[in-house]
This record gives sequence, C-alpha cells and structure tokens, in this order.
Amino acid sequence: GGASSLVSRKSIALALGEPSFVKTNIEVPSIPAGRSVLWFFPDRILVFQANAVGAVRYEDVHVERKPSRFAEDGNVPADAKVVDRTWQYVNKGGGPDRRFKNNRQLPIALYEEIRLTSDAGLNELLQISKVDGGAAFEVALKEMAAGHAAVRAGGDAV
Repeated sequence: GGASSLVSRKSIALALGEPSFVKTNIEVPSIPAGRSVLWFFPDRILVFQANAVGAVRYEDVHVERKPSRFAEDGNVPADAKVVDRTWQYVNKGGGPDRRFKNNRQLPIALYEEIRLTSDAGLNELLQISKVDGGAAFEVALKEMAAGHAAVRAGGDAV
C-alpha cells in the first residue's frame, strides 16, 4: 500500500556531556529518546524525564534489532538506502490515486529499529538510518553488562 498516514519523527543526534544536577569528571554519552534522555554512565543508564530520573543496570537492558521500511515524507538521510517507492495516496490497483491533485511519490528507505526494554520499565524505540549500525551499540551494551557482572563476582572488569 501507500503512505496513507505519515508518522511524525524527530531527528536526533548522539551527544557527549553531563546531565543537569549530576557532577561528573567525564563526558557521558546521551541519546534523546522521545520525552526521555538516556545517559550512558559507566555503571548504569540514567533515564531523565521531565520530573523524574530512573536508573537501569546494563545487564537488565534487553536489545532487539530489526530492519524497518519507512515511507519518507522529507529528505532521506545520506547513509540510508532507498529500497522502493510508493504514492502518498494509492488506489486499489497499487497505482497513484488520481483523485488527489498533489499525490507525491515517496521514497521508502530501509532503517534499523533498536528497541531498548527492561523489566524496570525502560521502553524506547530508536530508528537509525544505517542498517546494521546498531550492532556495535548492542555489543557495547553487552560488554558493559559483562564487565559489571565480572566486577560483582570479584573478578576484573572486561
């Protein structure tokens, strides 16, 4: 089908810094995610929302990655791969619906969805334009979890 309803998304960028009300001697990576900001501290992820802060241990974070196709209404990111095209309004036969005067053809780009969840309530969905770009992110989270498990067990950090 076509793009009968367009989803509003917000472009985000990873950043280094320090969250409000936290003093640290290092710059901490962060990802804005909807109404939250995820701050990746060495020992846990701090989730900042408007009036609350939560903490999630790396070993409690579940990561799911999968490819996702998305009909783009605006510009396609330079590192995204366009895999198809559709009409904003499609007729029953799959062609453009001629009832709409400004029926635009939209590119369908392939993205990667990364869902971060935990039993404590973390539930964020990120979409990145470089397919398989989330693999390194997932590995880093698993290495952080393994390092913390080793330290708690009395061993050296990995």
